[in-house]
Amino acid sequence: MGLSLSSKRFQALLEQFVREAVSEFQRRIRSAGLELTGELLDSFKIKSLQAGNTYISQMVETAGYFRIKDLRSMHYARMPPLAAMEYFVEKTGIDRFYVPGYGDRTPSSETIAIERVAWAIRKARMQKPDVKRGYRGIYNEVVKGKMGALRSEVSQAGARLAIQELREILAD
Repeated sequence: MGLSLSSKRFQALLEQFVREAVSEFQRRIRSAGLELTGELLDSFKIKSLQAGNTYISQMVETAGYFRIKDLRSMHYARMPPLAAMEYFVEKTGIDRFYVPGYGDRTPSSETIAIERVAWAIRKARMQKPDVKRGYRGIYNEVVKGKMGALRSEVSQAGARLAIQELREILAD
């Protein structure tokens, strides 16, 4: 038989680890209040497992800004594009923003309101390029915690597999 990392036991451990890690990422994103549109939570995709004689791997794909949301602080060197800000405001919903320049009145159209809010966000980033958010621990804490548990489980499974292999050799 021979010891191999392609063993179904190891593959099952890896698949369980990846599922638990993705669930924990999503839970922490929700609890930190980072989800406005649902796009970030829906972006998690688990790629198929690959196995060879000496390795097994599985990848998690997510939106590029997932790690950016987890940063302690950000420095914006340039103003973001207006089209991107308009898309963000429209996707989030104009009712979640204060429209500057109108006081108690409402803008004549939603398009005007979206443009004004997007421009205000751009200007705010230009005036205050450093945004300090504090530590969230969404990515690193989950990976560190889950990797320790995975190492322990893999070690135990490997030991059980080695003992089983030795018993088969000695029984012959």
